[in-house]
Amino acid sequence: MTARREVPLLVRLAWDCLDQHRHRRCVRCAEAGFCPVAEAARHRIRQWRRFRHVWGWR
Repeated sequence: MTARREVPLLVRLAWDCLDQHRHRRCVRCAEAGFCPVAEAARHRIRQWRRFRHVWGWR
């Protein structure tokens, strides 16, 4: 039986943030579509994927 690696809480919250931004804007969203909160969430997810790739977690 293999142990399933769970996604860390902060990465799950980043996904939730992106899901919410997909449906409605927050107060920090600009008219051009840029939001620093959503960008930080994307960055956190990219870093997690890079970490998993380096350490061999698929």
